[in-house]
Amino acid sequence: MTHPDTSERRALVCAISADHAFALASLITGFRRHNPDFSGVWVVFHDGLTPDQQAQLSALWPDIVFRRFDPAILAKRFKDTTDLGKVLAQYSPMIFAKFELPDLLTEFDKCVWLDVDMLVQGGLAQLWGFHGLAWRPLPEGAFARRAKVMAAFGDLRGDGSVPLLNGGVVGMGPALRGQISSADLYAMAARLLAKTGAPAVDELALYFLAASRGLPLHRLDLRFNHPVVAPGGREALIVHAIGPDKFWNSAPLQLGYPAWAQNLQPWLAGGGAGYEGPQRLGIVQAASPDEALKAARNRAYWQQLYTDIRVVLPFGLQVDLQSDSKGLRFFYAGAKTVHLGLIRQANERRIGVEVHFADDQSLAPALFALLDQLDIPGQPAGTTLELAQTKQGWSYGAVVPVTACGQVINRIVAMLDQATSRAKS
Repeated sequence: MTHPDTSERRALVCAISADHAFALASLITGFRRHNPDFSGVWVVFHDGLTPDQQAQLSALWPDIVFRRFDPAILAKRFKDTTDLGKVLAQYSPMIFAKFELPDLLTEFDKCVWLDVDMLVQGGLAQLWGFHGLAWRPLPEGAFARRAKVMAAFGDLRGDGSVPLLNGGVVGMGPALRGQISSADLYAMAARLLAKTGAPAVDELALYFLAASRGLPLHRLDLRFNHPVVAPGGREALIVHAIGPDKFWNSAPLQLGYPAWAQNLQPWLAGGGAGYEGPQRLGIVQAASPDEALKAARNRAYWQQLYTDIRVVLPFGLQVDLQSDSKGLRFFYAGAKTVHLGLIRQANERRIGVEVHFADDQSLAPALFALLDQLDIPGQPAGTTLELAQTKQGWSYGAVVPVTACGQVINRIVAMLDQATSRAKS
């Protein structure tokens, strides 16, 4: 349930490139449907929305302020001294528009940044219960994935209590006035890029400024910024399509969240252009949205990986390319009780390689003798496979660079050929 706004001057802030104006249109319509009592302003940073596009968006929410934000402006913010090439090769310049939030506090009491790849599914009155910073924390494992940056800037982490953030929803309120400026964020981002080249520089700049200055932080509940790959998305107030799969280009999300397309209809009816690019993950299984998306992503990942490595794979392996899970199985023709597996990792540059076999008297001893001493390509010299016991028998495995997985499979299969030959003799 929504409630009338207080006398606070509130702004919803977002950024959009002109070719994705449709995404903002759907976001505004969905927000309006669930928050009819909101009396604040939308502040839209853009790189060249046409007058017609601005008029069409204003028809969806009359109180909109449009502000130019393009690469030339971004270069001035960084004073033309920072190399943004690596970041802009992966992300839109629009990720930096959230750095404008502190300066907006001269016009508004509270601002909330929203990424445009979101679907609002409920009233957001409780979202505004902050006075300083507000964001949804990342799991503790996020620090481990950024260990290099954390070590390089350890002096800026304060007492270590500030969590890393997902920058899709960020709030700033009156307690930050005089404590932080937009120039501070750009300067921190420039420092990060110069020292580490970290691509997620927008979120890291916010994190390090908050931690080093002890800025007040309100931790947003998951329901205000719920990843599409996490269970329970239908019950969330804001669902966030983090990653390459969006509500407009991904079959699992279109099936799981039809409200996004419904929200787009007023924009299309007014003559606005929709998404015209390629569609992703067209082969999906009937499942909850998060599971359907994970399954489709896994299958697409395995299809591409197999295409990349099949020319170097040895004979005698049969692959199951119907896999929707994080594992891909290869069946070894030399023995029915043996199979190989690839295990997808969070770090897409690495992959797990495993060989599984039954605990039988003829083959297992030969495999133990050979696999115990197998050097692993892509690992330091002398690194061997790790042995583990399973319900069906035994496994050997290692996590290696994706570029080396074909070579590792070849060496394992060579050992399997030797072992099965010995067992038969």
